[in-house]
Amino acid sequence: MSWSAHQYVAFEDERTRPVRDLVAAIPNAIARSAVDIGCGPGNSTEVLLARYAGASVTGLDSSQDMIDAARKRLPDVQFRVADIGAWDEAGPYDVILANAVLQWLPDHASLFPALVSRLAPGGTLAVQMPDNLEEPAHRLMRQVAAQGPWAEKLAGASKARAERARRSGTTSCCARCASAWTYG
Repeated sequence: MSWSAHQYVAFEDERTRPVRDLVAAIPNAIARSAVDIGCGPGNSTEVLLARYAGASVTGLDSSQDMIDAARKRLPDVQFRVADIGAWDEAGPYDVILANAVLQWLPDHASLFPALVSRLAPGGTLAVQMPDNLEEPAHRLMRQVAAQGPWAEKLAGASKARAERARRSGTTSCCARCASAWTYG
């Protein structure tokens, strides 16, 4: 998938509101090191820097266009193109911020422990994942998928989603999550 920084910032205020709330919920009063995974054009990194002005902050994103925009926005911050699923920096980080990015990655059962392992003692993993599967557009897509000549072929997808939800104890493929967790 290709991301456009230009299109993303066209709705910057709307896209930045959830990360402002998330960063405000982080319990750490002080952070020496922080990483913004899925940093986009730097708007979430800017919020993180405002909260932790003295921290060494790094931004990661899979899109070169997003990283280029973030570097222009915050030239004193280190930004890198990285695949979060393959990211292997050990840390430790006082804060790992993941705003509206982890829903794009598979295998949360392995991903979340891997992220937590990079936290410093008392560090916080702050995650916001949209749960919009019950929005009208998603409901309509499921309705269309269940009708017509393709219904039989797509029926397995619905069953797989239901099974994932059953195993995880959620009502959708991902739990609604806008939380900051502190680890030990």
